[in-house]
Amino acid sequence: MKKKQVVPALLLVLATFGVSYPNGNLCDSRPNLDDTFIDKVDRLFAPWSKGDSPGAAVIVIKDSQILLKKGYGLANLENKKPIEPDTAFLLGSITKQFTAMAIMMLAERGNLRYENPLSKYFPEFPPYARQITIRHLLNHMAGFPEYDELFLESGKLDKDYPRSAKTKPSSFEPTAKDALAILAQVKAPRFAAGEKWEYSNSGYVILAQIVEKVSGQSFSQFLQQNIFTPLGMKRSLLYDETRPKIQNVATSYTLKDGVYKDIDYTPQNAIYGEDNIYTTVEDMYKWDQALYTEKLVKAATLKEAFTAGRLNNGESAEYGFGWNVRKFFGLNTVAHGGSWIGFRTYIVRFPDQHFTVVVLANLAELGVRDFANKISKIYLGDKMTLPVAIQLASEVMLKYVGKYEIAPGFIAEVSLEKNHLWIKTPDGTRWKLLPESEAKFFLEGREEMSLIFNKDEKGNVISIFSSSITARKL
Repeated sequence: MKKKQVVPALLLVLATFGVSYPNGNLCDSRPNLDDTFIDKVDRLFAPWSKGDSPGAAVIVIKDSQILLKKGYGLANLENKKPIEPDTAFLLGSITKQFTAMAIMMLAERGNLRYENPLSKYFPEFPPYARQITIRHLLNHMAGFPEYDELFLESGKLDKDYPRSAKTKPSSFEPTAKDALAILAQVKAPRFAAGEKWEYSNSGYVILAQIVEKVSGQSFSQFLQQNIFTPLGMKRSLLYDETRPKIQNVATSYTLKDGVYKDIDYTPQNAIYGEDNIYTTVEDMYKWDQALYTEKLVKAATLKEAFTAGRLNNGESAEYGFGWNVRKFFGLNTVAHGGSWIGFRTYIVRFPDQHFTVVVLANLAELGVRDFANKISKIYLGDKMTLPVAIQLASEVMLKYVGKYEIAPGFIAEVSLEKNHLWIKTPDGTRWKLLPESEAKFFLEGREEMSLIFNKDEKGNVISIFSSSITARKL
C-alpha cells in the first residue's frame, strides 16, 4: 500500500461470503480440472458476480498449469465492461518485488552492493545516510517517515483524495523525484538503521531512484527492458510523470453509503518504486513462473529475496526483498499485498508446492488477502496443518464474555451462546470462536485468524490479542 492505514486487525474481518452460484465472466478451464474446486472459488466471489459491482480477476497456478483464470464483477460500472484475465489493475505494493528485482539485477551485474550506503548515491541526505544501506531499504529497516505525510505537513499537497478522476487535478502533483527531495530534508530517521522493522513506502521510492542513478535509465525503461520484455509481459507498465496510456484498465471504486464511487485520482499518482506498476493476472503468471527459473537472476541471488532479513539484535523481520516470508498452516509462503486508491491486490506463492494464487481487485472493500488464503485452503488444504477445535467447559468460556476496546470508539463484543463463544466486530459482523486451547481461539472458516485471551496474575481476563493488536477488556 502507499498511504499507511492504521486499522486494528479485528476491523479487517469481513462479512461471510455468499453461497449462491455466480455467473463468472471468463474461465480458462481444462478438462482434467476438479470442478468442485472451481465451484468453491465461484461461491466465494458470488456477491461480486451479479453484474452490478466491481470485483476481481483471479488466477490459480499449480506446477506451471493454470487451474483457474477468471474475472468476477465489472471493470467499469458505467459501461458495464466485465473484468477479464486481460483487464489491467494497479498492483500497489506488489510493485515492491519488481523494484527489489531491479536492485538484485544491478547487484548481480556488479553495479552495486547491498551494503552500499545511501549517501553513496544521494549525498544530499544528512550524515545519517552513511549508516543506511540498500539492504536496510529493501528490508524496511531504514527508519524513514512516509513521504505522503511529509507532503501533507508541508502544506503543498491537496488533502482531498482519493477522489474521482473526473474531478479537477490538484495544482501540485509531486513526482518521484519530488518525493526523494522531501525525504532528503528529513533531519533524523525515526530509528537507527536496523534497530526496528517498519513498513516503508519511502524506502522503495528511494530504491527506484537508485536504480535510475546506477543504470542511467528511467525506472520505467529499466523495467521494460530488463523484466517486462524478456518475460513477455506485454500488458505491464510503470505509470510515472509521463502519464502513459493504459489499455483495458479497470476503474477503482469504494463503497460509500451504499453507492460505489470511483476514486482513481490522487495528486500522488505519478510516484513510483513502492507502487505504480499496472498489469494483468495473465502477466502475473509469467512473473510467477520466471521466479522458478534463472531468466532474470541466478537462483542464489533470488534466494535473498525470499530470505527474511534480520534486525541488529538478530530477530527475524519476516520480510525479504519485496516479499513477506512466513508459514501458512505449516507451509512455506512468500506473499505480498497492495493497496492504493480503490485497487486491492495480493499474491501468495507456496514454492515447495509450486502453487500460486493472485487476486487483483478494483474495490477498496474487497479483502483480497482473505480470498487468496481461502483459495489456497481449497486447493492445498490436505497438505496444511489446520487448527483443531477442542471442548471447553462453559464456565471457562464465560470468563471471556464482555466488551473489548480495539481502538477508541471501536468496540468488539464477545458472547456465549449454546456453549459457543461468538465475537461481534464493530461493523456488526459475527464470528463463531472455536477453542484451540483454553486461551487461544480461531474463527470458524477463518482458521488463520486467531485470538488469544490474556489474563492478569489473578486469572482475570484483561484483553484479547490478535495480529499485534491488543483490545482491552472494558
